[in-house]
Amino acid sequence: MKLANKREMIQAIIDEDPEPWIIMKPSRKNPSDPDPICIFENPAAQTRATAEIPLVWFENGDLQKIKEAIQQSLREPELILEE
Repeated sequence: MKLANKREMIQAIIDEDPEPWIIMKPSRKNPSDPDPICIFENPAAQTRATAEIPLVWFENGDLQKIKEAIQQSLREPELILEE
């Protein structure tokens, strides 16, 4: 799995969830961002979820580990507080 597909891999996983999650990070501008933190927002529920996904998982094509980390984070979202 190439790093250029990082965002697409994440998108495919969140598309399986019934909630309308949006990928906030990694950004569209740099889908190969090496930072392990991924942030998802659900505007309809005003919630945010954060997952730590090591870059090596993408490099090794460890789709199951990536999927489990994302699904776990989506099950435990935080309320977005308006400023």
